[in-house]
Amino acid sequence: MKTAISIDKKLFDEAEGFSRSVGLSRSRLYCTAINEYLQNHSTDVVCEKYNEYYGSHKSELDKDIKAANYRLFSKEDW
Repeated sequence: MKTAISIDKKLFDEAEGFSRSVGLSRSRLYCTAINEYLQNHSTDVVCEKYNEYYGSHKSELDKDIKAANYRLFSKEDW
């Protein structure tokens, strides 16, 4: 399928130079880049990365911030 996109000239020039240096066609480079982006930025992947990080790191608020939040939000009707 053909499509037309607009990109910054500097990015285009960098992509052209890279594709020539590694022997990829422009189309193959763009398809590969889009595929990688989609694989690394889908909701599931992002969620998995957060779960992986917070599964092994402490994620508590600082005690002073926690106290300030309590003072601020304790008066709200939930």
